Amino acid sequence: MFFSRRSLSVALGFALCLLSVASCFARPNVLFIIVDDLRPELGCYGVEGVTTPNLDSFANEALLFERAYCQIATCRASRMSLLSGFRPTAREIGTNRDVRKGMQDIDPLPLHFRKNGYRTIGFGKIAHNGEEDVRCWSKPHRMPENAAYEYRTRAGRALVEKIRKDAAEAGKPDPFRQIPKKIHRGMAWENLDVEDDDLGDGQIAELVLDALDEKSDQPFFLAAGFLRPHLPFVAPKRYWDLYDPERLPHAKSLAPPPGSSSLVSNRSRELLLQYRNLPESLPLEPATERALVHGYYACVSYIDAQIGRLLEGLKTRGLADDTIVVITADHGFQLGDHGMWGKATNFELSTRVPLLIRVPGSKSKGSRTDSLVELVSLYPTLCEVTELPLPGHLQGTSFARLFEDPEAKLRETAFSQYYRGDATGYSVRTENFRYTEWRDDKTDDLLYRALFDYRLDEVERENLVDQAAFAEEVAKLSGILNRGWREGVYE
Repeated sequence: MFFSRRSLSVALGFALCLLSVASCFARPNVLFIIVDDLRPELGCYGVEGVTTPNLDSFANEALLFERAYCQIATCRASRMSLLSGFRPTAREIGTNRDVRKGMQDIDPLPLHFRKNGYRTIGFGKIAHNGEEDVRCWSKPHRMPENAAYEYRTRAGRALVEKIRKDAAEAGKPDPFRQIPKKIHRGMAWENLDVEDDDLGDGQIAELVLDALDEKSDQPFFLAAGFLRPHLPFVAPKRYWDLYDPERLPHAKSLAPPPGSSSLVSNRSRELLLQYRNLPESLPLEPATERALVHGYYACVSYIDAQIGRLLEGLKTRGLADDTIVVITADHGFQLGDHGMWGKATNFELSTRVPLLIRVPGSKSKGSRTDSLVELVSLYPTLCEVTELPLPGHLQGTSFARLFEDPEAKLRETAFSQYYRGDATGYSVRTENFRYTEWRDDKTDDLLYRALFDYRLDEVERENLVDQAAFAEEVAKLSGILNRGWREGVYE
């Protein structure tokens, strides 16, 4: 049988097309897990007294990043930076506003995977509550049924309804409409005798497991955004019972460094202005502090259990060997550290995040790396390990090389920032130091600066910026910092 050159050319083109499609479908799946407000205080990070058996076990299969940092310690802006691949100074991300309209000319991370042959599915808080980009998902994104702040629990709902009823009976207007100072989010912590799936995060885990059962010829990019341990600290009783309140970890630094500007403090506004069973200002009673810390760690253990369900779900479905797993957080959280509750600072406990990534077949299984990495670099890293093309707008740099050589040092810095009114604090973390400059946004005047040496003081109790012995280091770091934020040169 003889074929014409044209028919051979067509057949060859068809075969190449099939090979291209097969190559696309042979790409690994991605399970992307992001946890809200999670400090890197887990057993696998060497922290005693915190019960996280599933994450600890996963660390034996993954690469654990000891020095991973967000670019801005607040939920919406950090997630927008991670998902877009932009630093906070781009597209007004650092304002913490909803910036989706300004992102229509670029492909966020899930959309890039969708355009390159992946089935993309998301549950829970990926971008921000109610602000998911509909372009990103192959099917509509879903939040769990029990997700609204004011109606998350029976006790929280009952408290809100009682306040409203008392006001109505007294002939007074609805206090939640009349006095917006306190958002009606119920109580700051609750210990509930309920099942895991009665709360939102258990429901997210169940949705993800159902999605794993869906049949498709495409690889999946499956995103799970867990809500806890974000306030309110609500978890089933079994996780509260894991901890003795008298033996809980406690803050090692109870006030900002002497001489600090008011700009460095978040004033614990998220906690004090949004929940009902708290005073209007600090300090808190010791029993209240203990209850908050207890609630936070109960939530951490609750989330650990949900992540364990997902990891086990991959194994039982035969998907573990074909799935890259990313576990991280949008930022850290201060539990009374420096006298503050919440995030929204440039301190280490706000900006440092846990990061564990398992890439099947890599040399990094069960390893740790001290290399500095930034969340803005997750986008290019995931592109590289899945062999997707890199979009031209990305401002982070891939750290995929670490999966083959965890000892490699890819960069010298990690940059973060935070704003306070008309001022912004720009911060750079190196192996041993953190240097921060607060500047007036309108005049560029230097308002305050700080230097911490973690070899001497790991909890940032002393600002060394004015000590003569550190003058050379200050000048060096100031140059690095300003080349980054002003010139876009992130060394």
